[in-house]
Amino acid sequence: MKQYDCYMTCPRGLEQTLSNEITEIINKENSPAKGGVKFFATKHDIYKLNYHSRVGMNLLIKLFKDKASNVDQLYKVIFKYEWDKLIEPNKTFSIRTKINSKSIPNQNFTTLKIKDAIVDKIQKKLGSRPSVDKKNPDFYITIYIKDNRILVFLNSSGKPLFMRGYRTKIHKAAINESLASGILKSTNFHKNKVLYDPMCGSGTFLIEAAMQIFNIPAGYVRENYAFFNFQNFDGKLWETIKKEGNNAINCKEIVLNGSDVIDKNIDLCIESSKKLGLEKYISFKRSDFRNIQPKETSGTVLINPPYGHRIGEVDKLRSMYKDFGDHIKNNFSGFDGYIFTGNLELLKHVGLRTKQKMILKNGKIDCRLAYYPLRSGKY
Repeated sequence: MKQYDCYMTCPRGLEQTLSNEITEIINKENSPAKGGVKFFATKHDIYKLNYHSRVGMNLLIKLFKDKASNVDQLYKVIFKYEWDKLIEPNKTFSIRTKINSKSIPNQNFTTLKIKDAIVDKIQKKLGSRPSVDKKNPDFYITIYIKDNRILVFLNSSGKPLFMRGYRTKIHKAAINESLASGILKSTNFHKNKVLYDPMCGSGTFLIEAAMQIFNIPAGYVRENYAFFNFQNFDGKLWETIKKEGNNAINCKEIVLNGSDVIDKNIDLCIESSKKLGLEKYISFKRSDFRNIQPKETSGTVLINPPYGHRIGEVDKLRSMYKDFGDHIKNNFSGFDGYIFTGNLELLKHVGLRTKQKMILKNGKIDCRLAYYPLRSGKY
């Protein structure tokens, strides 16, 4: 079976987590790199990873690599590839470029040149040309340019894999599902399967936790992937992979409690959990975090509090971070406490000693996942 040279992207800081996940899903050797993981995969592997990966964001298949010292050379390099055998004239495509080069500096002009090379090649070979669709294309082309080195990929996922399909609305402050899932895998949650999120927002941590414990495939309710449009798409193989994954779902006893002070957030949580059939396994309620007290003597308490952007906000948040630290110290003894935040100054006001701080990125924001073992006594 043909092996494809692949690169799967992930949130920064979760490369090793994704590497472990790829090994679990397809049992293939792989190499963590900056912002993703490299490996070779069959068509079966590509379908399976797209359906099951919780931490991965885009599964890219390498088409070719080359060199170019200026935009004109880049046009020739791109034109040389057999695009006519990949994209039919009645299909659409998009181009995403990531450029770090002094000789090819202008991103918009460069992307336009790449587009021209692709459509010119198809026009020359087939007599007509495909069009660009930035929102919902049939084919997603990703191109990395570092100095004079060119790497060209075909994105098999399409829209990022964190777009699971269970969101009815997008919460403006929500972290994406791939990052949330990676954070959960970096905690001790799996040891006792008890999770509290007393600032749950849109419920991402709790929903992803249920999907992990119940072995629900990450793409369970997602309807579309870019590889559906590939000329060699194997529908029968895809249905087999889905069936195998869905048959492994196993709902079991679990404690998942989410709360938030905003009614609309709780409504959104409940709507999303219903799309996955999880509403009876996750408890969501409107409450201030200061009123949440666990019945259990051990578990995990995890929050992603506001980071604060304006001076007035930060002043209020200092006391909130302190109150949260005091609350979990006094009420969650025996638990493992975690705070994920993009404001390192506010983290200092929690008032607890961290055992570990994991460096992560939420988009372009530098973040930390701080771990606080909550034990009785002074600390």
